Amino acid sequence: PNKYQRFTMGLTAMLVGGISGTGMHMMNNALQKVPLSRKPWLHVGYFFLGSYIGQKWVELERDLVIDINEIRADKGLPPLVGTKGWIKYEKPESPRI
Repeated sequence: PNKYQRFTMGLTAMLVGGISGTGMHMMNNALQKVPLSRKPWLHVGYFFLGSYIGQKWVELERDLVIDINEIRADKGLPPLVGTKGWIKYEKPESPRI
């Protein structure tokens, strides 16, 4: 994957998270039988909160795949199938002294 694909994946995760956050707030208003537009600043707040969680989800997923591949390498197993084609995860290089 190139930089554009990595950028769009992060952007997509942020948008999905933001829309989910706003949707949860609107669903909460609907369940309380109050107007959906009540406290509109919370729509924005939950959008940004959902965007942040969406971005952290991508980082967490990447870290988990790196850890799983390290465990598999310690056991003498190959990395997960399609890991390099899915998203290019690489083990961070240790600093040279």
